Amino acid sequence: MTWRRPFRRHLTLLLLAKFAALLLLWALFFSPAHRTTVDSDATGRRLAVARPPAAPPLTPQEGTHD
Repeated sequence: MTWRRPFRRHLTLLLLAKFAALLLLWALFFSPAHRTTVDSDATGRRLAVARPPAAPPLTPQEGTHD
């Protein structure tokens, strides 16, 4: 069974290399430093949409009962 030791070492090195690549991708693209704040103002700026004017407050109509 002399083939198992080199195979195990090769497999271990390959898995460590894959883990390092995934860690690098996470650090470059998905880490908290690359996250943006999402709110209505930021979304409106991104989509170039103006915020609608505020609606006037509603006043009770005459003859209506709450």
